[in-house]
Amino acid sequence: MEVPETLYPILFGLFVIIVITLVLVLSLLRYRVIRQLMEQQAMKHGGSVVGSYLLPVLKFPYRGLPVVVTSVPGTKYRPAKTEVNITLKKIAAADLKIMTESLGARLGKAFGASDVLLNSDEFDREFVIKTKDEAFVRTILTLTLQEKLLGMRQQKPRISLEGTWLAVSVPRVIRTEERYDQLFELAFYITDQVLEPGF
Repeated sequence: MEVPETLYPILFGLFVIIVITLVLVLSLLRYRVIRQLMEQQAMKHGGSVVGSYLLPVLKFPYRGLPVVVTSVPGTKYRPAKTEVNITLKKIAAADLKIMTESLGARLGKAFGASDVLLNSDEFDREFVIKTKDEAFVRTILTLTLQEKLLGMRQQKPRISLEGTWLAVSVPRVIRTEERYDQLFELAFYITDQVLEPGF
């Protein structure tokens, strides 16, 4: 049995509607998983999930400091990201950026761009450290913190400390409680280091 040519536009329209419906359903399921994980973490940390269904935001306190967590799926124009933001009560001694070594960073090093080296071959090979205060970095980046970062290197963590703002992120949507716990542990450890007396 042959389909008449006059039905081609109708069949094509039905196909487009089915594809769009599937994409919408899959997107809503993805956002539902993000929200459910955030609600579990809110219960664990005594916080709450606010925001819309499509952009939930987890908020809870840590050592009296506000913690805000967002997780955004990627789009064609924006990469996925899960980020923990903590606002500190005092300005950090120096600004600091730690990120995984990328092709661009390797090329920059080859052409003379510098970063702080900790004399740990494995850590220096995997991560780039940017700051104007090398002594501050050496105090913050203890062996424990280096091990935590190396343990997460496949997730490509990025740390940014600017003034009173600490952001710890990974370029993906976190889909398990264990990964959330690992990200929080990293953010809390850095917060504890910055809040130590003498900073």
